[in-house]
Amino acid sequence: MKDIVGRFSCVCLVCIATLLNGQSLIVGIPSADVAEPHHLEITHESQWNSWENGLKWNSFNFACYGIGHNTELTAALNNLNNDGSSNLALGLGAKKVFSIVKDNKALSEIKLTVGSNLLYSVQKQEPGIWVYSHASARIVATRTRLTIGGSYGTYQAFGFRRLLLSNGDVSLEPRSPTALMLGFEQPLSHRVSIIGDWFSGIHDLAAFIPALQIDVKKHVLIFGYKFPNPQTGSQALILECMFSIPMKKQH
Repeated sequence: MKDIVGRFSCVCLVCIATLLNGQSLIVGIPSADVAEPHHLEITHESQWNSWENGLKWNSFNFACYGIGHNTELTAALNNLNNDGSSNLALGLGAKKVFSIVKDNKALSEIKLTVGSNLLYSVQKQEPGIWVYSHASARIVATRTRLTIGGSYGTYQAFGFRRLLLSNGDVSLEPRSPTALMLGFEQPLSHRVSIIGDWFSGIHDLAAFIPALQIDVKKHVLIFGYKFPNPQTGSQALILECMFSIPMKKQH
């Protein structure tokens, strides 16, 4: 496990050093963006907490491939960590974005996003699912993009509730929540934005994550901080790095 952690940490450090790009998330929730056609986008997110019972590291890893028509295919490896994860999960899915209303004086980029992922628990060897949809729009006057929607998923995405039994053992109760998703993206300049998102409920993803996004040309780096909902987990520092690989020669 230490070797695995070391390798993924090296990948993350390479991403930091090169400021690579490619983003189909806000921070933790899906965004209204999709991968460009014939581009493979890779996202790595690391979460660190070293001030509560030793070092804790957890990661989420995504790949998105743009197939055109505002649609992307997705793959994921979630919950790889330094603690011997009990919920390592693989995922395959798709996301599509629709322009639902023409721009007007008050709002622009008015979109509806829908997506789903088939999930698979590596440890329990059981299938699961995550489905979601949200609406988003930019406020013309401030360029703020606001997102609101909902999702449903099984424990492969949302984890377990840990119950302490009378004999001292711990029982894991799978979570399958319906959760509200909220997000905002506020440009401060051409290169810097304040962003953030939130999952409602009591589960592994239930948290508010504000973050700073820095763009250098098309390159993106995100620094955030996780504030978990009550009874859901620990605070954490968050780093996301994203990059895009053209899979077809550009003419």
